[in-house]
Amino acid sequence: MRTRRTAPRSPALRGLRPALGTLLALGLQLGACAQALATGPIADDRGLQRPASSPPTAASPSIDRAHVQPAAPTLGGNGRPQQHAALEQLRAQAEGGGKASQGPPAARKTAQRDAAWLLALLTLHGAGTPADPAAARQWFQRAHELGHPLAAAGLAWCAIDGCGSAPQPVAATPWIAALRRSDPARANYLEWLRARHLAPLQGTPRPPPPDGLLARAAAGGNPAAQVDYGLALLENNQRAAALKQFRQAAARSPAAAANAEWLSNREAGAEGVADGAAGARWLAEARRYHRGDGVPANYAEALRLYQRAANAGNAEARRMVETIFSRRAPDGGLDISWMQKLARMNLDAQGQAVPDTLAGAHAFAHDPTPLYDLVPPQWR
Repeated sequence: MRTRRTAPRSPALRGLRPALGTLLALGLQLGACAQALATGPIADDRGLQRPASSPPTAASPSIDRAHVQPAAPTLGGNGRPQQHAALEQLRAQAEGGGKASQGPPAARKTAQRDAAWLLALLTLHGAGTPADPAAARQWFQRAHELGHPLAAAGLAWCAIDGCGSAPQPVAATPWIAALRRSDPARANYLEWLRARHLAPLQGTPRPPPPDGLLARAAAGGNPAAQVDYGLALLENNQRAAALKQFRQAAARSPAAAANAEWLSNREAGAEGVADGAAGARWLAEARRYHRGDGVPANYAEALRLYQRAANAGNAEARRMVETIFSRRAPDGGLDISWMQKLARMNLDAQGQAVPDTLAGAHAFAHDPTPLYDLVPPQWR
C-alpha cells in the first residue's frame, strides 16, 4: 500500500495560523458593531446606553431653535428684505417686465407707468433704496412719457431743486401748468416755491402776510403748503391759526404732526403760567420772538414787545431796549448781528449781558420735498 507523503511545515507557516485567527475574530467584531450602529443604541465602556450615530447632515449640531432668529440678507437702503424684493419687482415692471408684460396692452402700459412713478418717488426720498435725485428725475420723465398724471409734479420739483444738477426754476413753469389739470393745489404750492427761488432776498423787518398762491394751496389741502402757511401765520403772531393748519396736515405730513404737537404743548404750557405783571408777560413774549422760541425769530416784533414791556414798567425790558440801540447798523436801523448775539444773553441789574444757557430756538419741521405725502406709508 502506497502512502502519501506530505512535506513538513516550515516554522514561518506555523506562526501565521494564530495571526489569521485573530484577524478573523476582529472582522466578526467589526461587523457586529456596524450592525449595532445601524439598528439602535450601543453600550459604552461603562455599560451605559448612548444614541446610535446617524449620517452627518446640515442639521446635526444640537441647537436650541427657540433662541435663534432668522438672519436677513444685507441690503441697501433701509435693509428690509420685503422691500428689497418689492423694489426688484418695481424695477422689472418699470422696464416692461413682470406684470407690465402681462395682460392687454392698456393694462401693461398702466402697470409700467405706475411702477416708474413709484420708483421715482422712492429713489427721490431714499425710501427702501439709497437716495438718487438724478435717477429719480429720469424715472419721473419715464412716468411722464407713459402718461402718469402726477409726473409733472416731480419734473417741476426737479427743475426748482435741481435734483442733482443746477436748479432751473424757470424750467418748472410748463410742468406746473400741466400739473394744474390733475392737482391744482400742489401746482399752486410749486408755483409759490418757484417764485421764492426767483425772488431776491428781502430784508423787511416784519414779514409780509402770506400771499395768495400759498393761501390757495393750503386751502386746497396740500400738506406741504399747509406747513409753510402755518409758519407764515406764526411770523404774523397768529398762533391759533397756525396750529389749525398744522393739525389739518398732520395725517399726511410727519412735519405738520411734529409742529402741531410742539406748538400745542407750548401753548398749553404758556396758558398754565400765572403771571400778574403785564410787563413780565410782554417781556416773555419779546424773548420768544427774539430767540425764535416756538415762533420764527422776528427781531422787529421782538423790539416792539420789549418796548411795550418797558412801557409797562419792566426794568429788564428797558435795559434790553437801551442795549439794542447802543449799537446800530450803518443805516441807523437794527444791527442784525448784534440782535443775534443779544438773543443768547440776559441782562443783569447793571445792564451787563450774561449768557442765557436756556435760550434756544425751536426748529420747525418741513417734509423732505413737496412730494413726500405721495410716498406710500409702508415705504416711509
